[in-house]
Amino acid sequence: MFTIKILSKKNKKNSVVVRVTNNRRSAEVSLSLQLNEADLENALSNTPRHDLLSLSRWLHSVMAKVSNLKFELMEQHEVDLPASEIAQRIRVAIFGDSSVNSDKHCPKKDTGEFVEWFERFADTHTKGAKTYRCYKHTLSRLVDYCPELNSLSFKDVNVAWLDGFDKFLSKTVGVNGRNHHMRNIRAVFKYAIRNDLDIRNPFERMRLKTEPTVKRSLTVAQFRELLDCELLPYATIYRDMFLLSFLLIGINSVDLFALERLSPDGRVEYRRAKTGKLYSVKVEPEAMEIIERYRGKTSLLNLRERWKTAEGFSAACNNALKSIGAPATAPGRSKKGKSLFPALTMYWARHTWATIAADLDVPDAVISAALGHGGENRVTDIYIRRNMRKVDDANRRVIDWVLYGTSQN
Repeated sequence: MFTIKILSKKNKKNSVVVRVTNNRRSAEVSLSLQLNEADLENALSNTPRHDLLSLSRWLHSVMAKVSNLKFELMEQHEVDLPASEIAQRIRVAIFGDSSVNSDKHCPKKDTGEFVEWFERFADTHTKGAKTYRCYKHTLSRLVDYCPELNSLSFKDVNVAWLDGFDKFLSKTVGVNGRNHHMRNIRAVFKYAIRNDLDIRNPFERMRLKTEPTVKRSLTVAQFRELLDCELLPYATIYRDMFLLSFLLIGINSVDLFALERLSPDGRVEYRRAKTGKLYSVKVEPEAMEIIERYRGKTSLLNLRERWKTAEGFSAACNNALKSIGAPATAPGRSKKGKSLFPALTMYWARHTWATIAADLDVPDAVISAALGHGGENRVTDIYIRRNMRKVDDANRRVIDWVLYGTSQN
């Protein structure tokens, strides 16, 4: 009986393939993905990480199609087919096109199915449930603009058509929101072109509009005001989580929710859901105090025991932070009915840390390393990654200045 399995090939940059073995012969179907063995195993599990949710759904659908095909071959007594022919049938079952190239799962010619390509990209190339939903939201707005979207080809989605979509969105969406939708569409065009689709990218002749974003950081004085203000008991956890995020160099709420444990040397180590980049942050005593207060039974914090999803936790945090006021006479509200910082969200902790670090003359390269950004000086980047002490020292300086008014150069 032939065997079929999904695996990651180390010698080919962790390319993920479906391998068929029959009569001592093997053939493979490329899934056009790059995942290391650990991430692939996690994505194929019943409890995938949050950053692998959309990819996990797609891989499980692939497994289901492969299983159905295997059952059909057994019923039809075709189990002795050459491995290469079985692989070709798997390719058709997964991608629905018998003419696909063996190394690419996308057709060579424009099939006219812009939506199909868009959904394929969202299902296989977005990192995390939040990004997946962003692409699905863009697709829903495209359908609002053009109900016949399913019949459009890439050639129909030209500069004039995109300008019309932008004007349609402008009735309800700001400049940066429209830019986000356009960048999602542009990503799909680039994906199709990388997979040899013979189309022209209209974004080569377009300039996406942007406008400066509203400030998303607190001053040191504002931060201290937030820490000192009077709270109702319900709001304490939300302020604590904001402070913990800040103490851990701006870890976002999704990653905070997913933390499993501390490393043996007292660090929080995690892979950021948004980017997949690995972070390692030393847990200072102030952060440890909060962690101990909210210790979880099966994870680092008890957030998963309070909320079912990271999204629910994030929404609760952001709603509470926006309503915090002093002195409180209603949930998080001041006597005048005004909150301290009406736009405050968990993401402000990250911006605030970076802003204060810059004010303390922490080198830009160290701030970039702390936030997981790559700079232009690659040699410096590599050096700092190898010497996280510089980041640890910077975090200690920021904490001392905000909490105690002292900071050593």
